[in-house]
Amino acid sequence: MASSVTLPSSTPAKSSSRPITIVLLVIASVVAARFIWHYAMRYFLHFNAQQFDYYWPHRFRLVTHISGGVLALTCGTLQLWTGLRQRAMNFHRWIGRVYLGAAAVGITGAFLMAVYSTPRGFGVALMSLATAWIVTTGIAWTAILRGRVEMHKEWMMRSYIVAFAFVTFRIVTDLLPSVNRLLGSNADDAATSVGWLSWVLPLAVYEVILQAKKLFANAA
Repeated sequence: MASSVTLPSSTPAKSSSRPITIVLLVIASVVAARFIWHYAMRYFLHFNAQQFDYYWPHRFRLVTHISGGVLALTCGTLQLWTGLRQRAMNFHRWIGRVYLGAAAVGITGAFLMAVYSTPRGFGVALMSLATAWIVTTGIAWTAILRGRVEMHKEWMMRSYIVAFAFVTFRIVTDLLPSVNRLLGSNADDAATSVGWLSWVLPLAVYEVILQAKKLFANAA
């Protein structure tokens, strides 16, 4: 009798979640594009002391960080597009290699910036963010080298969430001043708090969603 039981296919669940994934990727792409144009490109278009202000003595560290981050944000969106991955695997692999290189550059710049950042609490937050980017990207890369595709997908998502933290940071600090007032008594305290929350909170939310999906899938 047991051999006659047909297990339900997981394809409908995947197809039903695809529109949500596409919408989220489109939103992330639009927000990232706005961040790149409004915040990142101005440092390249106006390479002078007035534009860099406080960061002028550290301009090359900042440019290194921004260059890697912008490229990683762009490549990350393409990497997470499942349809592209299925139709052009070679392109997906090369974009992945570019993402790894961009992450290495962005992480290097982040560490260099963290050393000279003030207050020191903000520097620690930035260094922790860069460390999280190393760990998530490194595990994603190791997973695909060992043929662990599902594990690779999950850790690439974590890596992109951490990379996207630079966008989240700007959204909160510049566009949501009321949130800043809740997170710190002054601008330095608020920046430090946002520096942590911009990647810890999204990672936690993603982890809850991921584990909940696995839990209910196993129950089904």
